[in-house]
Amino acid sequence: MKIGFLHQPNDPYTFTRIKYFLSKGHDVISISFPKSNQKQKPINKLKIVCLPNLFFNKIFLLKRVMYIWHIYKITKINKIDILHVVNAESMILSLLSKSKRVVVENQGSDVLLTPNKYPWVKVLYKFLYKFVDAVIQDSKVAQDAGIRLGAPIKFNEVINIGIDFNVFHEKIELGVARNKLKIGDKKFVFSSRGMKSLYNIDTIIKSIPTVKKHFPDVQFVFASTYGDFSEDINIIINKHNLTENILFTGWLNHENEMPYYNKDADIVVSIPSSDSSPFSVYEAMATKTPVVASDLPWIDDNFEKGKDLLTVKIRDEKDLSEKIIAVLKNKDLLNVNSAYDIVLQKINMEVENAKLEHLFYTLLK
Repeated sequence: MKIGFLHQPNDPYTFTRIKYFLSKGHDVISISFPKSNQKQKPINKLKIVCLPNLFFNKIFLLKRVMYIWHIYKITKINKIDILHVVNAESMILSLLSKSKRVVVENQGSDVLLTPNKYPWVKVLYKFLYKFVDAVIQDSKVAQDAGIRLGAPIKFNEVINIGIDFNVFHEKIELGVARNKLKIGDKKFVFSSRGMKSLYNIDTIIKSIPTVKKHFPDVQFVFASTYGDFSEDINIIINKHNLTENILFTGWLNHENEMPYYNKDADIVVSIPSSDSSPFSVYEAMATKTPVVASDLPWIDDNFEKGKDLLTVKIRDEKDLSEKIIAVLKNKDLLNVNSAYDIVLQKINMEVENAKLEHLFYTLLK
């Protein structure tokens, strides 16, 4: 098949899918939106097409409308069989697509957050879903939300991105991240999520004083640059002398650096207010690191609370600090082997993308 993936540049999760299809001998074209100072990285046998940097491309949805003609030309010239559109907001680009079939990949925020923030998007989605041949998403929660917004029921499947166990696995070398951070054997709490308010980094910061009472030199490491914290958070940091307990790594390479941070951490924390199927959590589980996560519906699809991971109430720093302390005091509190096996069997790159490959073939038949 000749498959075109329409996505944001250097999206590590789309690249997981792209690597799979390249490995199976398909012709794959990466069609990426422009991003300042960031070019799409090359991969052997991958054809790369970067959309031009147009004047209005920073305006929500308008940038999508502006590229409809470009997608028409790209899909026609390259004779694409399947146009795989990552992100429901980009569905509008497929209206004039000359590909044989169009598949839309709903991301969690597409159907769980954006329609609530912009109610008129619900009307747009209902119209656009009529022009796609199939819809996929990474959780039952996102699937149900998409169907309520008008997504077709036929050829609508839950297909996760899947973990690449060649990158994230249990035998990653220990000590690489700790040596880079120069923290030795201090307790290490890791958050790989961004600094957006959705991810509740401020709640993690507020939990540190309580954790610090039990582990004075604990290190909370964030895979981002220093955040623009509100004044009350800065007051907490200064009041409790937390600057020595907080480290920001800046951007981490997803394949060459992130696995070592997950492996070296004593615990990985992921506590967003909304989530569909958190890849960062699965990556931690693949390295057999304990996880504390927000108590959200996606967990019930595959995992047992209190066994595979610990859950906390949303934006509850007291609950969070108690769970972090519990894991730091007892490394065997969670069954990391059970969580690992679930990810290996059910959220595996090879398994999940084989499902997507089968869906593509079925659509073309």
